[in-house]
Amino acid sequence: MDRPAVINRTVQETDIWLNELREDMQAASKDTAYAALRAVLHELRDRLTVDEAAQLAAQLPMLVCGLYFNSWKPAANPTRVRTVQEFLDGVRDRAPGHEEIDPDLATRCVFALLARHVSPGEIDDVIQQLPMELRALWTSPGAKRSAIVEAAVTLVEIDRGTVLDEDAGRASPTPPTEVSR
Repeated sequence: MDRPAVINRTVQETDIWLNELREDMQAASKDTAYAALRAVLHELRDRLTVDEAAQLAAQLPMLVCGLYFNSWKPAANPTRVRTVQEFLDGVRDRAPGHEEIDPDLATRCVFALLARHVSPGEIDDVIQQLPMELRALWTSPGAKRSAIVEAAVTLVEIDRGTVLDEDAGRASPTPPTEVSR
């Protein structure tokens, strides 16, 4: 098929993104990876200001940018989603017919995908737009954290009375007066 090089390039880039996401999520199919990518990007997009949503979009492959903006209503943004549970419920609601998608895993995997492919400065700008609790979704055990994410996670952990036990990959109770890293 003879098509412009820019189209071939964006198809290849999008395929790379979907393959990485499928592998990260251990998803059964690219359809599942696509549904997760779309759901998380839409929930994130609607939580950002219009300017920040556009700045993030500028760094996405053309096809991913198209799905990112699909059905967007800028006048309704940013939404007032403030908690992790509200965000994850939104992801679940945006993936109808894909009950196999774990919204928490999908969100963390899509955020990790974005962190690998979008400039660190833009990722920091996006993270700064989010409420403190949502910032913790940008991390996963063993992942390299930016200073902003590290500080956000620490504050959430202090507030909850837990710190991440990186060796075990889970949160452990910590006395309120003691914070260890």
